[in-house]
Amino acid sequence: MSTNGEATGPGMGETIRTMRQVQGLTLVQLAKLSGLSNPFLSQVERGKAQPSMDSLRRIAEGLGTTIATLTASAHASTDDTDICIVRSDDPLVIIRDEGYTRPLARGTRELNPLEFLVTSDAYEDVYWRHAVAEFLYVLSGSLIVDLADKGIHQLASGDSLYIPGALDHRWRIQGKWPSRALVVQAGPHDDADLEARTTTHETRLP
Repeated sequence: MSTNGEATGPGMGETIRTMRQVQGLTLVQLAKLSGLSNPFLSQVERGKAQPSMDSLRRIAEGLGTTIATLTASAHASTDDTDICIVRSDDPLVIIRDEGYTRPLARGTRELNPLEFLVTSDAYEDVYWRHAVAEFLYVLSGSLIVDLADKGIHQLASGDSLYIPGALDHRWRIQGKWPSRALVVQAGPHDDADLEARTTTHETRLP
């Protein structure tokens, strides 16, 4: 790998950071998946280090994507004072076992909008938790949202839910049809604020 001080530019670093955080991965976890060091990945995300093609391939594989997708997505503007347009055919889509996640903005923004397709009728084994608040709007289908101590709630198309920061949550579809949802997180966060996939509770069914 190369750490010669040449910057990848904020576009590539922000793209890698966005994909990592959407998947609930810390830098340590991505380092383990990619076989690269935690400090090097941190420098890449901040545009302070230039990865070789082999390092970029490892990062892409660790994130479950391709170099082509990372490169194409990195061309989008990351300046928070600038507008940001994400086209419907944008290649940055993160495939997950239970559907997909599509970031709807690039860079470090005051709002972090995400589109989710949820296909699983079973909860994940663990909960998600973020320091920032989230707003959930169901675009289609029906979701069962488990908020741990705050109860289990059924949401149909057109329903919305505000989730305060640091509240454990997870979801699944109700029935056999997939559900699409828009989630807007209140501002950027870093690894110190993110505790994803780490909290366990007794599994409860509605």
